[in-house]
Amino acid sequence: MRLTAGLLLSLIALPLHADALTDVRSALGRFAGRAAIRASYDVHRIEKNEGKLGNESTNGKVSVEVEGDANGFRVIFPRPLLDAVEREKLAETRNAKATSPTVNALREVDPVAAANAVDFAPELLRLLDGAKVVEEKAGAWNGKPARTVTFGLTHSIETDGAGKMTVAQNKLTLWLDANNVPLGGEHHFQAKFSFLIFKGESKQQKKWQFAGVGDRLVRLRQEEQNNMTGMGQKQNEQTVATVRVHG
Repeated sequence: MRLTAGLLLSLIALPLHADALTDVRSALGRFAGRAAIRASYDVHRIEKNEGKLGNESTNGKVSVEVEGDANGFRVIFPRPLLDAVEREKLAETRNAKATSPTVNALREVDPVAAANAVDFAPELLRLLDGAKVVEEKAGAWNGKPARTVTFGLTHSIETDGAGKMTVAQNKLTLWLDANNVPLGGEHHFQAKFSFLIFKGESKQQKKWQFAGVGDRLVRLRQEEQNNMTGMGQKQNEQTVATVRVHG
């Protein structure tokens, strides 16, 4: 009888969320991403290259309108933005050293990236495929209590006989509300690579802020930092992408 009572007390003392990965997947699975949405999608990209191969820096901003519903997804490029792109292309034609910050920033507005911004649940589910929980604790997000879970992620890397890549870090931390819906997140990835006699290192960090809008998990803000070194060159990229939902 004492064993039964003790076992019962132990079960009661267990946390209500016994499987964080299952909880998050279940919460994300509720976001179908089919409801109509209209939003502005803004991207600010800063890129800087320094080293033996040359020095170059760009700083560009772009803003487009996006629309999505059960039938599909659309990106609307405003006329002033297209005019700016044409001016940069003409400048490059006349001067090979001319920079094109708008064109560089616009590369971050491909349809897949823009669609993910207003329907981010599938992207998180892909990241969590094969993931393992490495830490779980009580935390806070913007001053409010949040369940904080860190996952170790899997990675698939293709290399040929002459190249090699070693992943030093690949982890995802999510801050969850009472319903296990992500409020924010961070993804850290670090790897070292080599090709013949060349060696280098790559570091990537992404920070996210989320909000549930209808049946969508919207990525309101993403701050991305990419640093790469190798062959006597340093490349630093900073990109901030924000979503402003209309209505």
